[in-house]
Amino acid sequence: MIKYVILFIHLIGLSIYQLFFGDVTASQKIPDKINAGEEVTVEINITKENVNGFAKVQQTLPSGFFAEVIDAKGATFSFKENTVKFIWMALPSDNQFTISYKLKTTVDVVGDFSIGGKFSFISDNERKNVDIPASSITISKQDNIVAEEKLPETTVESTNTAETVSQNVVETIASTNQVKVELATTRTIEKTGEKYKVTLKINQKNLDGFAKYSDAIPAGFIATTDNPEGGIFSYNEGEAKILWMSAPKKEEFTVSYFIEPTNDSKNGTFDINGSLSYLENDETQKHIINSTSFTYNAQPLAQVEPEKVVETPKENKSTATEPSKPKENKVVTTEKQPSTAPEVTSIPNAEKGVTYKVQVGAGHQTVSKNYFASKFNLNESVAIENHDGWIKYIVGKFTEYKQAKDKRNDIRNNIKTAFVTAYNQGKRITVQEALMISNQKWYQ
Repeated sequence: MIKYVILFIHLIGLSIYQLFFGDVTASQKIPDKINAGEEVTVEINITKENVNGFAKVQQTLPSGFFAEVIDAKGATFSFKENTVKFIWMALPSDNQFTISYKLKTTVDVVGDFSIGGKFSFISDNERKNVDIPASSITISKQDNIVAEEKLPETTVESTNTAETVSQNVVETIASTNQVKVELATTRTIEKTGEKYKVTLKINQKNLDGFAKYSDAIPAGFIATTDNPEGGIFSYNEGEAKILWMSAPKKEEFTVSYFIEPTNDSKNGTFDINGSLSYLENDETQKHIINSTSFTYNAQPLAQVEPEKVVETPKENKSTATEPSKPKENKVVTTEKQPSTAPEVTSIPNAEKGVTYKVQVGAGHQTVSKNYFASKFNLNESVAIENHDGWIKYIVGKFTEYKQAKDKRNDIRNNIKTAFVTAYNQGKRITVQEALMISNQKWYQ
C-alpha cells in the first residue's frame, strides 16, 4: 500500500512540474575540476518537444575563458565578449539533440566559477526562456613541484599570454564600440510567365543580429515566397517581409519573392518601395531601397462571336394564378437591458506607432458580450479584431511591452492561454519585430 502511495506522490509531483515548466528542457555537462590552461568539452542537451523555428542558446563565460565550437547541430556559433551563442533559424527535427564546444582558459586563471545559461525559443509569437542549470567548475594550477621545476618557462608563458589576452580584449572592445554597418542594395523585377520575380541584392559589412527587409506591394497584387536566404517570408495587408533573427554573414547575398496579379489587377506601371531595417550598436536603423517599377498588361480575352439561336414557337399554356402578396418584414424591438458585463467592441483602425495588446481568445464566430465575464470572470473591456480569417478577442492597448506583459500575467489568473500581441501603425506584427522597431527590452 505504501508503495502505491509513494508512486502516486511521484506522479502528482511530475504532473505539477510539467504544468509549470512544460516539456522543453536544457541541461549541460561540464567537468567540475580542471587545471589552468587545459581544454575540456562542454555538452548542452536540449529537449525541444514541439518547439520549432528560431531558437538560441546563450552562455556568459567568466573572464579568461574561451570557447571553440565542436558540434553546433546546424546553428550559427559565435563567441564574442565572453558570450557563447548558438543561433538556429530552424531547430533540428530531432526531439532531443546535443551541442558541444571546447572550453579552455588562460594559464593564470585560478578559482571557483559558475557557468549557466538560457535556451530561448519562439512560442505563441513570444520569446520564451528555459534556464540551463548552472554548473560549478574549479580551476587550479598544476602540482607545485612541477610548477617550481618549470618556473622560468611558466612565468614567461604566463606573462606573454596575459599580455596577448589583454591586447585582444582591448581591440575587441574598441572595434565593438566603433561598429558601422555598411549597406548597398539593388532591386530588380523580372517578368516570368504570369508572375514577376523581385530580387534584392545586398552588399553588407558588419550586418549582425536582427534584420528585416520589407516592400510595399501595389493594390491588385499579392506576394509569394521564393528565396528568403534563411529568413522567414510573410505577406500581409500589402506588405512583403523577410525577417532574420540572425542576418546572413555573407558580404553579398540575394533574396527574392514573386508578385502575382489578382482578379482586381489593372493595367499600368507600378512602383515598389521598401527598406532594410537592422541593428547598429543596439539601435534600430533603416536603409531606404530605391524605388523599382514594373509594367503590367493583362492579356485581352479572345472575342467569341455569339451563336445564333433559332427559337421554335411553342404552345403557351397559361394557368390562372393569384398575384403573390409581398412578404411583410416584421421588426421586433426589445428594450435594452442594462448589463454589467464588459462590452465586446471593434478595434478602431487608426493607430500610430508600435503598440502591444493581450489576446484572450479566438474563434470563427462572435460571442456575446458577457461571455468572457461569465465564463472566465474577466472584468475587462474586450475588443474584436478580424485577422487571418479568425475573430480574435483583445484586451488593453499599451505603448510599452512590459505593461502588456504585466497585464497578460494578471489575465492568466483567469485565462491561462492569454498572450501578448504587437502592432505597428495598426498592423499586426510579431512581438520580436515590435521590440526591434521600438528598441525596447524583452521581459520574461
